[in-house]
Amino acid sequence: MKLTPDFLKTVEPQKGKRLEFRDDEEKGLIFRVTESGHKSWSVRYVAATTGEQRRETYQYPEIGLARARELCRKLKGASSEGRDVAGERKKARAETERAKKDRLELISEAYFSASKIGAQRVGSRVKPKSETTIAEETRVWNSDLKPKFGQRPVTSLTNREIGDYISALTATAASKGRNAHRLLRQILNYAILRGVIEHNPADRVAVVAIGERKRYLSDPEIKAMWDLLANIEEREKIQIGDEMALLLQFLILCPLRVKEVSGARWDEIDRGKKVWTVPGERMKGRRTHVAPLSPEAFTVLERAKQIVGDKTYIFASPVTGLPLARQSIAHAFSRASKHLKFVERATPHDLRRTMTTALTSKDRLGVGRDIARLLLAHADNGDTISRHYDQHDYLSEKADAAARWGRLVMEIVSDIHENRKPS
Repeated sequence: MKLTPDFLKTVEPQKGKRLEFRDDEEKGLIFRVTESGHKSWSVRYVAATTGEQRRETYQYPEIGLARARELCRKLKGASSEGRDVAGERKKARAETERAKKDRLELISEAYFSASKIGAQRVGSRVKPKSETTIAEETRVWNSDLKPKFGQRPVTSLTNREIGDYISALTATAASKGRNAHRLLRQILNYAILRGVIEHNPADRVAVVAIGERKRYLSDPEIKAMWDLLANIEEREKIQIGDEMALLLQFLILCPLRVKEVSGARWDEIDRGKKVWTVPGERMKGRRTHVAPLSPEAFTVLERAKQIVGDKTYIFASPVTGLPLARQSIAHAFSRASKHLKFVERATPHDLRRTMTTALTSKDRLGVGRDIARLLLAHADNGDTISRHYDQHDYLSEKADAAARWGRLVMEIVSDIHENRKPS
């Protein structure tokens, strides 16, 4: 029948039926009326490229009769030219849906989940990442990568824009650029593993190299830092609370890595033997570390016990009850260094170098490098004898070294050491 505007407006639905009216003027155009009264257009044609029957639908009255006929002619005209408009639209919709699924944010979520079980990359030596590592990577993702690339399809990222962005981050802080680039490369490598992309656009991006750091604190700096942390009124000026102050003092006396100290639990402390056993999953080398506590370090723990009480973690946040965050610790140490007007920037990691320098110096404590390395829980660097044959725990040697360092720190902060010889 020849469809008219009046007919389209007045045609009534029929119970139990779906009515279809074919337009005589434009072959392939069908007007539909459902039992509920819903009206729409259906355009049918044959795709020239495949010979398949295609159908496009439009809603009435949004699309009127004249417009429906025009769309029908365009579809048939495009088909005669060898195009498959419906197929193109279907493909475009599929690409859109795929792009939504391949957003970097969703890939990153899958990456973090895989990292928890050691499935973030292939290889027989791949291990699950520690909670602290995942927490740090999550922080970098949320602060530096998600705002810029989170909603982007992975396939749309280019080497050039990644390089430009990493350069901009590096301009604010070299570590920001390095950390963001390292994490982005890992996430995109995981996307390759899942077959989302074939090449990593974060490869061959210029990143500032990490220079060898030689900074350690001088005796006056150790004393100034200790005195500040012990002065409630002074440290309140730079927003360092009791828990943070005690953690930093403990780091001076027992300088393991920040992530290892921040997660310390009371059930890891043997109060009778004055020994702290750090589980392997929280150590960089994945090996359990037994750290003898000097009397001075144990005194700091006793103070922490008075403040924290029966909470699980020794250096717990007064707000969350969870370990103090690594970034918060770094920022607190930085604020203290600036407040004390240190000439050269100092970080918590420099405390490890500070203790080692004093331990190994013949003019100070005269402890061998091997014992200093064990006290720091440093890697064996491929020493076959140490790793496979020497089963001695060196606990007494480490305890002696820790005690020497604890006494020296107290002498430094008390101003009673001068030209001290090894004891």
